[in-house]
Amino acid sequence: MPDSPSADPDDRQGLAFCDVAASDAAPRYLESDIIAPTRSIGLGAKTTLKATFWHATIEETAQLGDLDFASVALNTGGGRVWRNDEATPTDVGAIAMQPFEGARWRFEHPVSFVHLYVPFTLLGAVCESLFDRELAHAEVRMPSGIRDDRLCNAARTVQYGLASIEPTNLILDSWALILSDILVRRFSSHAGRPVRTSFGKIPARGVAHVIDYIEANIDRDLDLASLAGVAAMSVYHFARRFKETVGMSPHAYVLSRRIRRAREMLDRGGTSLAHVAAACGFSSQAHFTTAFQRDLGATPGEYRRAMQTGAPASAMGR
Repeated sequence: MPDSPSADPDDRQGLAFCDVAASDAAPRYLESDIIAPTRSIGLGAKTTLKATFWHATIEETAQLGDLDFASVALNTGGGRVWRNDEATPTDVGAIAMQPFEGARWRFEHPVSFVHLYVPFTLLGAVCESLFDRELAHAEVRMPSGIRDDRLCNAARTVQYGLASIEPTNLILDSWALILSDILVRRFSSHAGRPVRTSFGKIPARGVAHVIDYIEANIDRDLDLASLAGVAAMSVYHFARRFKETVGMSPHAYVLSRRIRRAREMLDRGGTSLAHVAAACGFSSQAHFTTAFQRDLGATPGEYRRAMQTGAPASAMGR
């Protein structure tokens, strides 16, 4: 039927990926470090993107390799970092990648950096979607001292996002997908090949199924794999086609629905802000407050007080 969920071969093949991209495995890179991260995200939890924040005051360290993750390290402050015997350092604001076979690092200490770990299975799924080709580890360049605008900007976006909120699975999935797309397009041997620029829209019935699923599970920590599974599509195809269909990313759409549900609950009154945050799927009350204020220009408490006193909607920023 023309309005049924997609049954494209590529989409069906991607369903297996939905089950394995997220894992609770910790990157092996961490096993050999003699310093400990100051903060970690996703370690011990079933997530796609994992991240660690570091402040090094040592002169050097060695890290094991890991074929399961592509590691991107953004130098966020302090001195320079050298990899192995390479002459070009990674300065503040630049990126170094961890080779799959491991590496030794020297620091002009103290230095701070954030490591972002992307599942290699996700890179492979993105490569198949873009180029209809499998991806081998040897086909991915892992340089250091990188100042590629797209990659650096994406890494900084993730860094700032992680610093301001406790991320949901959906935003971690979205960030992992963005980083994977950049790595495959710009740092694989397939870079420069023609890519698919449009993936088409999701059929109406497929979109309806996904929206119904979101509304029924708005209080859960949703992820891209579950939404893509409802549409019977691969994660990458779903994310691209959802945006072409709805006009915003899955994460942005779900966030908008969470805000709307929160407003409805606040309008009715009689419910604590912590309960509203949990019922609408926010990772914490702080995340709820940040997202709500960013969208409406007022905190949830200010919004509820304004509604109780009959303040005009224009006072809420929109």
